[in-house]
Amino acid sequence: MSDAGDDRSPALTEYAELHGCSCKVGQAELDSLLTDVGLSEAQEELQFGVGEDASARVIADGLSVVSTIDFFTPIIDDPYEFGRIAACNAASDAFATGAGDDLTFLVVLGLPQELTDAATDVLCGIVDAVDDMEGVVAGGHTIMNPWPIAGGSVIATTPSEHVLQTSDASPSDRLYLTKPLGTQPAMGALRVRDGEFGETIAETTARPVQDIADEALAWMTTPNRDAMLAAREYATAATDITGFGLLGQARVLAENAGVGVELTHLPIIDGTLELSQLFGYGLEDGESAETSGGLLLAVPDRQTDAFESSLSDANVFYRHVGRVTTDSGATIVDPTIERVHG
Repeated sequence: MSDAGDDRSPALTEYAELHGCSCKVGQAELDSLLTDVGLSEAQEELQFGVGEDASARVIADGLSVVSTIDFFTPIIDDPYEFGRIAACNAASDAFATGAGDDLTFLVVLGLPQELTDAATDVLCGIVDAVDDMEGVVAGGHTIMNPWPIAGGSVIATTPSEHVLQTSDASPSDRLYLTKPLGTQPAMGALRVRDGEFGETIAETTARPVQDIADEALAWMTTPNRDAMLAAREYATAATDITGFGLLGQARVLAENAGVGVELTHLPIIDGTLELSQLFGYGLEDGESAETSGGLLLAVPDRQTDAFESSLSDANVFYRHVGRVTTDSGATIVDPTIERVHG
């Protein structure tokens, strides 16, 4: 917390012990919770629901509505950027299911009483991000809360034939990722670079921490809508990479589809590997939490050329990162580490 008499603006991240998607409940705990309350089975009223990134329901002939909710603690101190990241992250769950039309966003916002002046900037960030996604903010709910939180409920529609879910991945599908990894170490370094470990941070990577963080921010505030629109005619399954990390999200896909996932290529933001090794985040093992990460898409081998052309035409970043197999679980096999710069 800021000392009395300190005239600097309160830092949002100082009010939370966990930041961004790293505040999510772990996979094992979440699975146990859902089982305990009877929500681990398919619901016949839905195309899919619990266990996927969002729920989907047919509302008319050939039309599905997708709904989801996502919010988290700040990963950055700037209130406006916190709002932008939170909106992109929440909408990403809908985009991961192939939905992006008629996007309606209901804001979830909670702030400590001493940070209520930041509400306007957080909300402006959310509104601007939703506008960039051709959606509309229709309302929401704001509370006082010891830890700052922001995000929202998202509703969107899509032709039922374009609905994507993790359970439809098939052996021989290729796997693609639409953003590089490394947001957790990038932003972690930014938070402590001026503290007692600042010198250690600066010596860990050859790149300035601010440059690394700026690139991470640019990726986190890039909506996955363009990637979804370019990919949904070709992909068989999708999920977005968030708090469980690349390997954790790949495990979800593997379990839901009854397949194996083999990851062989890790695109990372240049400079974040060394920072991850310093902090022990496990980026090189696919374990580092991502906030507002890219889409992990399964694409049939025969469709990959058209798929890649579609993403290139839409100016969407992508990398071939692995394949779906007949095994079970998800593994990283002798991965190629690609440093992505700019």
